[in-house]
Amino acid sequence: MSQDWGSKLSRFGNDLAAGLKDTGKLLKSDIDKARGAIAEQQQMTEAQRQADQQRRWERANSPTWVAPAQAVDTTEWATYELVDPRSRQVAVTFRHPADWNAGGQVMWPAGPGLPVKYAIGTSPADASCVAERFPRSDFISGGLLTTAEPGRDTASGGLMQDVIAQSIVPRLRPGAFVVSIDAVDPALYLSQRMDPRLMGQGFTAWLEYDRNGIPWADELVVLRYQLPSTNGLMQELRFGAAIWSLNANRDLLPSVRSTLRGVALSAASRPEWDMYAAQQTGWPVLV
Repeated sequence: MSQDWGSKLSRFGNDLAAGLKDTGKLLKSDIDKARGAIAEQQQMTEAQRQADQQRRWERANSPTWVAPAQAVDTTEWATYELVDPRSRQVAVTFRHPADWNAGGQVMWPAGPGLPVKYAIGTSPADASCVAERFPRSDFISGGLLTTAEPGRDTASGGLMQDVIAQSIVPRLRPGAFVVSIDAVDPALYLSQRMDPRLMGQGFTAWLEYDRNGIPWADELVVLRYQLPSTNGLMQELRFGAAIWSLNANRDLLPSVRSTLRGVALSAASRPEWDMYAAQQTGWPVLV
């Protein structure tokens, strides 16, 4: 009896060992497959990164973007006056070619603690090129457990280039290919004197995408403003971004870029309206 049990136990041990060996082989096979899949994904990701980098270089050196453009003289252009329906005051003015369509809107905040915003824009009748200033985006970042607030979106606490690439571009131009994002002198796009306490910074983001099947180019001009931070342990950072979009048919952009830039540079809010808006909300307009 004991020999039979010994034989059975021996066979059981051999079977168990063989089973463990087979299981080990299966686990190793699964691990090898997983490693292979990860390596393949990394290769694909690296290949895509290199392809995107090459494409960015090619597009940045294409006729669309290669030639720098100075703002044209806007002296002889028409002047558009955006009237705020609440105060009945002229809020913002900008100049544009006389045969272009122009418009805009003043947006008052629903609650306290946020500034008044405005949007303006102009284009020829066929909309083959457009200069438009979006309502300013407000962000909050940097604090522990930071969450969005009414009127403010959360953003990464990194560089402003990351905020533009990860927050602003996807929201305003979904699916756009980012050619480059570079720091620029804010004075290149801002005619008003900026309060030094706002610590203004300027950036341009060159984008390309299809619009109704037509290759389109878009120069986003982003002016970043520092807003008062909160006190206490959270130390959340609040900042705003005024955003111009100078966009056109990709082949047309080199010929109209100076015109679009002239529109952006001519825009200014009226000091009297700025003062009225600040009195009503407790916040300056901040361009």
